[in-house]
Amino acid sequence: MISLVDQINQSNFVFYFLVVDNSLDIHPDLDNFHLIYAFRPPKPKLPFFCLQDHHLNILKKNSGQLLSHPLVKKYIQDTSQNKSVVIIPFKPSAKIDLICHQNNWLSASNPASLNRYLEDKIKFYQLCQKFSLPTIPAVIDQFNQANFLKYQKKYNNNLVIQTHFGWAGKSTYNFSSWSQASKIIPQGTIVKYSPLLDGYTLLNNCCLTRKGLIQSPPALQYTGLKPFTNNPFTTVGRQWPSFAPSNIIDDIKAITQKFGSIISDLKYRGYFGLDFFVTNNQVYLLECNPRLTASFAFYTDLESSQNWTPLFYFHLNEFINLSSDFDINLENQRFFDQKISGSEITQKNNQGLTVKKFHFNYPLSSQANPVVIDSSFL
Repeated sequence: MISLVDQINQSNFVFYFLVVDNSLDIHPDLDNFHLIYAFRPPKPKLPFFCLQDHHLNILKKNSGQLLSHPLVKKYIQDTSQNKSVVIIPFKPSAKIDLICHQNNWLSASNPASLNRYLEDKIKFYQLCQKFSLPTIPAVIDQFNQANFLKYQKKYNNNLVIQTHFGWAGKSTYNFSSWSQASKIIPQGTIVKYSPLLDGYTLLNNCCLTRKGLIQSPPALQYTGLKPFTNNPFTTVGRQWPSFAPSNIIDDIKAITQKFGSIISDLKYRGYFGLDFFVTNNQVYLLECNPRLTASFAFYTDLESSQNWTPLFYFHLNEFINLSSDFDINLENQRFFDQKISGSEITQKNNQGLTVKKFHFNYPLSSQANPVVIDSSFL
């Protein structure tokens, strides 16, 4: 049986991955794959185009603006060689959907509206409540002083507040006083109030295919660890394996399967990731990343090193619809593969932007709840 990689390489498709953050690029083992960079990259291994090389004034990290530039369109037209063009955004957007429609290109992503719905911290919580998925106790209410004091009392002063949207911990806050909170969040904003708990965070990568869900083993998420970040809610890396207890891993698998069924009914397909919080031997579902995840490129390398067909390739296939045949039960055996092993550190600056990435072929922590990570490599 021909492999999915060979099928993709022999297909009539050519792929263009949009890169507005060089820390989120990928170098898959595909022959017909191009990288479109906004900013100058460090020696890519694949064919690429860089807009900054043309000395253009690039003001924003915006994939839609990158794709809409005439020079980018010309590169795609010159290199596609009459093949079907597939645009791969890291994060879907309405502008990318429109540009692809106008140029008869295929977008390997879910509709921007579905992405935005699932990334909304408050709507995600409400979705979990509707389907009885385990979440940290919370209340959705307006942000004002009366509510702040009420929920601070309810949660013993340890109050976490989340707004609708934010990435890398930028929508999650822990305030000790109203005066501090009111400087950050506009009054009247609908927010989620919840208690601040002690525990650790796990994640997984998943792909919804036409045959069902494939999920990775859980990874330990490095969150708020100094000296990599000053924000206690910012993710600064991850490692496989997680070293979480077997009952926790079983719970994550079951929660993920249920969540996959829910979003499948919403017509979601392809790659996504989930974050989980573990405290007192209890697993809570924190959030969904309904897109390629921050760890997808690193995890693709880990899968390839153990001869698994990467989830990223299954993601592509969901949108190009090759007549590939695979054993979904066999593919899900990766969930139990302890040889999927490695660590990724993403050092952040004060603005929460990635300064540098460090990769290791072994786990940096031998426990599921690390207090510190060796930073001697900095």
